[in-house]
Amino acid sequence: MKSSEAAYVNSVRNAESFGIKDKVGYFLGDLGFNSLQVLVNTYLMLFCVNIIGIEAIHFSIIIFICKALDALNDTFIGRVVDLRPGSKHGKFKPFIWWFAIPYAISTIILFANISATPYWFKIVYCVGIYFIWGVVGTFINVPYGAMVNSMTSNQMERTELSNARSVGSLGANIITTTIAPLILFDAMNNPVAGRFIHLALILSVFTVVCLAMTHKLCRERIVVSISKENAEEKEKIDYLKVIKTFAKNRPMIAVVVAYIVAKFFLQTTGLTNQYVFMTYFQDTGKLAAIVLGTLVPMVLAMICLKPLVKLFGKKKMITVPFVIAAILYAVLAIFPVSAGAWIIIQLVASFFTGFFSLLVWSLIADAVDYQAYLSGARNDGTVYATITFLVFFISSLSTSLIAVLLDAVGYDASLGSMQAANVANNIKTMAGILPTIGCILIFICFFVIYNMNDEKMKEISAYVNKQSEKLEESFDK
Repeated sequence: MKSSEAAYVNSVRNAESFGIKDKVGYFLGDLGFNSLQVLVNTYLMLFCVNIIGIEAIHFSIIIFICKALDALNDTFIGRVVDLRPGSKHGKFKPFIWWFAIPYAISTIILFANISATPYWFKIVYCVGIYFIWGVVGTFINVPYGAMVNSMTSNQMERTELSNARSVGSLGANIITTTIAPLILFDAMNNPVAGRFIHLALILSVFTVVCLAMTHKLCRERIVVSISKENAEEKEKIDYLKVIKTFAKNRPMIAVVVAYIVAKFFLQTTGLTNQYVFMTYFQDTGKLAAIVLGTLVPMVLAMICLKPLVKLFGKKKMITVPFVIAAILYAVLAIFPVSAGAWIIIQLVASFFTGFFSLLVWSLIADAVDYQAYLSGARNDGTVYATITFLVFFISSLSTSLIAVLLDAVGYDASLGSMQAANVANNIKTMAGILPTIGCILIFICFFVIYNMNDEKMKEISAYVNKQSEKLEESFDK
């Protein structure tokens, strides 16, 4: 037995009970990681097109190619995580710390002002650094997600971790989108070249501190794999078997499809709102109210989540709220409303859809356990990476979908906010119909496809946990 893996098993055996440290640590992980994700996803295009001088169409191609390549890398990175022996710091946690600083550095380099260089160099530089940034980020995101299954097998504790992650993601979005405009733009609302790298530096330091605290506060309590497992199995994995098991894993199918639907139809509301308030209401000043206002329904949903899940179970906490949310979004699509009413109705709807956002990672953790139950093998990193590949590769087309739909309803970018009345009305209708469709599809995913209740899931998690305990006990033989 390797000394590092002996230390790994001992650290699992001696880990303190699940508590507030784990929840705070997991919250900080998503808060830090997503601060840079939001910065890059929201402002890199502005920087590359307006500051560096890359044409928008070329930038779109760069992003699509890099995201496609990064998605293909996910399963490879997941397997690297699975094969890496555990240590005294755990099996998954070390990756978070090892790649925290490279992640920060690659983000800062992305915003280096290379506007004076030849055009071909700008393209090559952007492709290379963005691709590296994506790979490094995956080396954090995959083990961070897989770590839930090694932290606890308790359903409510997983719900609390999923809750913490969702709040961290929301916090990252609010922090970055609030401070970025204050730093990046001058008094004439024009972006200033040198300020992008300053903001990247500030958020990078913040991210490294958050990820360091995640590494320190979170504890792994379940042995996932050790080197005494079959050597041939460690060398290769039967991806065809993984896919076949995926096809039998109805909870996995339901959650993954619902997550993709959410990214296409619900998480694009921030983008469609920009056009609604610019063209229909002609009052972009109220956009900030929506961004800051989303914190209120999310906090309320977070407070209500635990007692409601205990009372109704996870499945009902998604199906019923999405019916209500679909009705509210349909009101926005069908009836004329004021800007204030639009904001209020959308925030109320986000309270009901917020339960899915808070539960999604707990549901994924359950589906990963069910995958292990069906296949008889634990490859948590590979499974999480496969989920990441499916969700983020397919959903990378969501922005393109909005662009196509805007063109379909007659939007003319050269007219800015002064669109024809019927076009503005079409945009408003589109912005209401998209989340309505999304809510209906997610309801179908969980009402029709998802075939698991909380009691059955507890039995499956207990079985998988028992297998991990047997693996741990094999160290003593």
